[in-house]
This record gives sequence, C-alpha cells and structure tokens, in this order.
Amino acid sequence: MGLSFDFLVYSNGGAVDLRQPSNAADAQAVVRRLYPRTPYEHVDSGRLLAVCRQPRGQLAIGVFGDGVLIATKDAHLYDPDILNRRFFKLEEWADMQLLTSESHNNMFVYGRWRSGVMSRCVSVNAVAGVWRDSGNADAFEGGVAVSEDRWLDLSNAALASTLHLAGDAGPRFPEPVDWDDVVLHVFARADR
Repeated sequence: MGLSFDFLVYSNGGAVDLRQPSNAADAQAVVRRLYPRTPYEHVDSGRLLAVCRQPRGQLAIGVFGDGVLIATKDAHLYDPDILNRRFFKLEEWADMQLLTSESHNNMFVYGRWRSGVMSRCVSVNAVAGVWRDSGNADAFEGGVAVSEDRWLDLSNAALASTLHLAGDAGPRFPEPVDWDDVVLHVFARADR
C-alpha cells in the first residue's frame, strides 16, 4: 500500500529544498496569482503528510527559497495534458512537475514541463496499464521501462528525487527531509 497525494512542484533545477521555511504571506501571494478573482483565506497550516491531498476548493502551499510546492485536487489527473493553464502562471520557475498517486487503485501520474512545454508524461494504473508514456525518461525512472506493476516504485522515486523526502524507496540523498518537518499553508475559497 502506498501514499495518495496530488502535487505540483515548481523549481528551476528539478528539485525543491523543503528544509527552507515557508511563511503564510508568501503562500498567500501565490494563491492570489493563481486565483486573482476568487477570494481564498488562510484556514490552517499543517504537516505535509496531513495536507498532501486536498479537497476541491482548497489547496496547501509552501513557498521555499528555490521553489513552490502545491497540494491541490486540480493535480489529480490521469492525463497531465489537461492541467488547468492557470498553473502555468508561475513563470519564474522554469520547471514544473505534476506528481499524483492514488494507492487504492495503484495509480501514478507524472508530468513535467520546462518553460511551459511538456517534456515527460507518464500515467499508469491497474485498470488501464500504461496509459501515457511520452517524452524523455527522467532520472528517477531508473532506465527501466514504465509498467503498471512499477507504479509504487515510480511514485516513491519521483517524491525522493523531486522533494528529497525520506522514505522506504527511491534514491537516497545525503540529507533527506522528513515529512513531519515540512509545513504547508492551507487555503480555502472564502465563499465556501
């Protein structure tokens, strides 16, 4: 059994250092850029494991020195090509990655855009098998063909390489970040 999450990760080098603290004001500024006509209010702050999957109308954001991490239902897609264009507004971060995993149906989806152009798309699940596999493989894939039985390995490796999160699988980093050490700020639509 794996973990379920829906992330968008923005950086300039492919990874975000989550050890750098995030503050609510910076996160609020990102929300205003993504939703300029929709009022959102800061309703909570929580550890990454508790906020990695948000309901529709809420999002959790962390702004770090070298990137942004967003947990949003809008990233829960089987096809990264249909990601809402609003998420391409953070142009100062040339590298955007979508990471979604759903443990109860063995699903993993990964999309990567460089300067707004998709360079990698992977979508695997137990029902459809390999639904999407296009672009050049990223290093976390380990040079092994994408297959539905590798969904959990791919999920763990993507989390480890993109966010340097400590875990049971994936590449090891000198200073992995523990999920409990990362705090994101939760925002909800004010009209809810």
